[in-house]
Amino acid sequence: MKIGLIGGTGLYDLFHLLTEQCIETEYGQVPLLKGEYEGKKVYFLPRHGTVHGVLAPYVNYKANLMALKKAGVDQIIAVSAVGSVNPDIPISGLTLPDQLVDFTRRRENTYGKFSADMTLPFCPDLQQAVRSAAQENGQKLYENTTLICVDGPIYETRNELQLFSSWGMDIVGMTNATEAALARELGICFSVVTLSTDLATGFASIPPDLATHKKVAAENKEKVKALVEKALSLLPKQKSCQCAKSYNDYMFLKK
Repeated sequence: MKIGLIGGTGLYDLFHLLTEQCIETEYGQVPLLKGEYEGKKVYFLPRHGTVHGVLAPYVNYKANLMALKKAGVDQIIAVSAVGSVNPDIPISGLTLPDQLVDFTRRRENTYGKFSADMTLPFCPDLQQAVRSAAQENGQKLYENTTLICVDGPIYETRNELQLFSSWGMDIVGMTNATEAALARELGICFSVVTLSTDLATGFASIPPDLATHKKVAAENKEKVKALVEKALSLLPKQKSCQCAKSYNDYMFLKK
């Protein structure tokens, strides 16, 4: 079993993976950190580079996901720092979204080969593993939530955030809708655990900034690590999801 982990700001050293492997893809070269956890091969992909050198709109998502595919990964757990547009989700709150709204407008979010089913954008098998992990660890996990994905790197206006909240959105981020769509096109199971690093409801007295974002991520690193490690140990050996169906149908028709 080969598992992909995608991390962002302040989460690069979660698993102390020591072996670097560069994967060549038609979209560019991608460095992966390779290791093992409880007999499972783990490939960690630092989403923004090892020093947060690449901001969200400029991440080479197509290369990243293709590199994990070429490495043989068929399940991905992503970790992402987000803003909360639901006042019930506090700073440092962990969320397991089950739906997303893609509000990006200035990036490529498809390989353009076929139409993939995104009715359920996150893998139910992976979600159940994360859910069970939180229960076993005694960790609070906000569920039945919706992630709205925006381009960045600029933060949203107050009225935009209030609009997102009125739509029923819970958290706002800049990366995961693109990753989820590309993973689905490649037949890879994908789920994300988010960490709220600011209250982005448009009413917060302290505006969001990268330094605070990184500080909250660093302070909660061990909490996130414990959840993901436990989820890895609970992953089922046999998948029951339909995440790869669109990809498999496409590959069958190509033959």
